Amino acid sequence: MLAKIQSLITLSSISALLASSVCSQLAAADSKPYIAPDFTKTKPVKLEVRQQGGRTGQYLVYATNEGVEIEMIQGGGRVILQWGHMDQFQIYMPMTKRMEDALAHPLASERKRLLKLELDPVLPMSSLEEGTTNIHNLIEAYIEAVVDVEDWLEGYEISQKMALDRTPVTIIQNFYSIAVNLFVAGEHKKALNLLDQLVAARPASESGKESLIVAQSLLSLRLFEPSYSLYRAIASSGDETQAKEALYICAYLSMELGNGESAQYLKKAQAIPDESNATLGTSEIVLGVQAFQQGDSALALKHLGHGLALVKPTSHIRQIGLHYNFLSYENLENEEISTSILDEMKLFFPDGAFTAKLTTQTETL
Repeated sequence: MLAKIQSLITLSSISALLASSVCSQLAAADSKPYIAPDFTKTKPVKLEVRQQGGRTGQYLVYATNEGVEIEMIQGGGRVILQWGHMDQFQIYMPMTKRMEDALAHPLASERKRLLKLELDPVLPMSSLEEGTTNIHNLIEAYIEAVVDVEDWLEGYEISQKMALDRTPVTIIQNFYSIAVNLFVAGEHKKALNLLDQLVAARPASESGKESLIVAQSLLSLRLFEPSYSLYRAIASSGDETQAKEALYICAYLSMELGNGESAQYLKKAQAIPDESNATLGTSEIVLGVQAFQQGDSALALKHLGHGLALVKPTSHIRQIGLHYNFLSYENLENEEISTSILDEMKLFFPDGAFTAKLTTQTETL
């Protein structure tokens, strides 16, 4: 699930970076592999180790690039376990009073600070297998506090201290959201780097789905350039239905960006056989935008009306259709209908960037 998204800003220089990096990661077969952090210099942490058969004790545990090493305090020596081969052991973070107080603190900023002190040393342990540790749940609580206070830079730093290819998806999903918010906050290079890492590290079925959510979020925020680059990649790598809709959205974004590429995307999309309501609705809305930009508001309204009847009420594409529906009626000087359209946008998309743009526009008239 996407975490909260901050207020809109304008991006002007990210397109080339994304096109050369994110697109190649998603679409190219020879994309660069993910490189996990180097854990060779991480400090050991005293953790509770439970062995199959009932033996339990607290030991110093070292995270390594290959697994963990458990220092047997009594008797000397170390037990070396590889990631993914720990079925005889469970490794737990002791639930001390400090940890309990940190988790229970009512103020999110203080909860974040306290949890960082407790959990920063064990972030490499996110590679432990699910079901063998409580560390995953504790890391999720830490990230939740980071999201609550909208500290996206700290969220990014957390992601750089764990192996993203071995970390459970319940933790990973937060990082796609953090990448979006880094774009919004103007941290373009960090956002791009995190997206690159996620796409390279995670299974294609997961990264493709999450990249689509990121692209939709960027589009809803009117961050057209990074959204365009992601949709281009999705159009190249998705199934036919997903590719057709992505191509239509690329055509729309090309119109917004004025890059002259909308015709080729429309042609490619129309060549793919798919008659789902969502795709038909998207195509009609894009044709409506095209007609509007060509100065034919009446034709625009015809296409937009068909499209809006087919897409779901909360679809991110619907925002675009309503936006241009408003503008078309404004061109025809039908203020009553345009006002009702804006009221609908405020109802269904109260925090949307398209709604905000039109609200600001009407308030300054």
